[in-house]
Amino acid sequence: MKLPVIILVTLFYALALVVDRSAGVLYTLLLLVALTAIVVRAKPEGKSFICLVKEYWPLMLAMAAPLIAVFIRQLVMGTFSHRSYDSQSRLAMFTLVFWVMLLVPLKHIRWVQLGWVVGVLLSAVKIYELTKGGNTRYSTDFLPIITFAELILLMAVFTAFSISWDKSRAKLLAGLKLLILGVGMYAAYLSQSRGVWATIPVFAIIACISVKSVSTKHKIGVAVLFAVCLGALFCHSDILKERVDVAESDIHQYLTGSKLDTSLGTRFQLWHGSWILFKENPLVGVGMEGFRDAIEELAERDIITAGSATYAHSHNEILFMMVRLGVFGLAAILAVYFVPAFYFFREMRHPDHEIRAAASMGAAVSLGFFTLGLVDVVFLWWESYPYYAISIALFLAYIIKRKNALAQQAAGQQILD
Repeated sequence: MKLPVIILVTLFYALALVVDRSAGVLYTLLLLVALTAIVVRAKPEGKSFICLVKEYWPLMLAMAAPLIAVFIRQLVMGTFSHRSYDSQSRLAMFTLVFWVMLLVPLKHIRWVQLGWVVGVLLSAVKIYELTKGGNTRYSTDFLPIITFAELILLMAVFTAFSISWDKSRAKLLAGLKLLILGVGMYAAYLSQSRGVWATIPVFAIIACISVKSVSTKHKIGVAVLFAVCLGALFCHSDILKERVDVAESDIHQYLTGSKLDTSLGTRFQLWHGSWILFKENPLVGVGMEGFRDAIEELAERDIITAGSATYAHSHNEILFMMVRLGVFGLAAILAVYFVPAFYFFREMRHPDHEIRAAASMGAAVSLGFFTLGLVDVVFLWWESYPYYAISIALFLAYIIKRKNALAQQAAGQQILD
């Protein structure tokens, strides 16, 4: 089943952001392949499904944590609604995706790079058309622009990190991958999304940590060059200057009380209101469908403006989970971010460059979602769930398989010696 799995994953990265509903179809097919593999008792890397669950139960529990938080809330309140389980169950399916990913040999896993390249190029064309070359900032088609741009940027970062997967380390191929990174950065620029721009330094830090062959002096030099390039871009880019000026104006108007319903002012109100709702409902929150009514009540109490009360979420992933599911929601979203990150952080200084690259990609996913989640709600959109689950599963499977391959090589060498 190795070919169906990697073909579906490659197509997912290529099409999920540009073809509406393709993410759902491809994710469902991937889950069906996983269930089929369980039925025929496949044992990827010599592990049955049960054995894998026993070995990686903290990770699987973390990915299922939002679903468990929903159940606890409904159990405490004594009211049950199957609709509340829909979105969270998609992330809980990570266990199946992770297990079936282990069926794919390393050489076939590397095929996914084609999906990243095609996905970045198609998505860049799409965002260029929708923004009219950066002259306008659309809201959404089937993905909001801020989430769309972040997922494009992540694929571009994957492509750049995957230079370490190339056996020949050919300069031409590395150059092409860096070009794709540039395309992803340009898409982020066109989005005019400050939250997306904030994730770029995070990815740069991950790269600096994982690259061992470069001296500290050279890393500092690259960091300085990066800062100079950003400064030059800021000086010559009307988009960047305008977005920064708008942010300064929004903050000033909010602090002086002259205008509250600006882009940042609305966020500040929603964050304040969400914190109040959490303090009033700390244990199990207001429920998965209760945010809109609760935030409108805050407007009636003159805690936030009526304009801010029209928004469907808190503009902060952590606060949104806290409002809806209380302390269990807080624990769940932090587990989703940082338990997978732990598995990748511990491999980012591994002696093998391929393992470090995969670990860097996994860390980029976790920290990228976390950073953007500070100013938006990424997991509000269908495509984000399979994107996160597939990416975490893919990079962890690569690390496991690469370690096993290195162990076999070492064992074979010992026999020869």
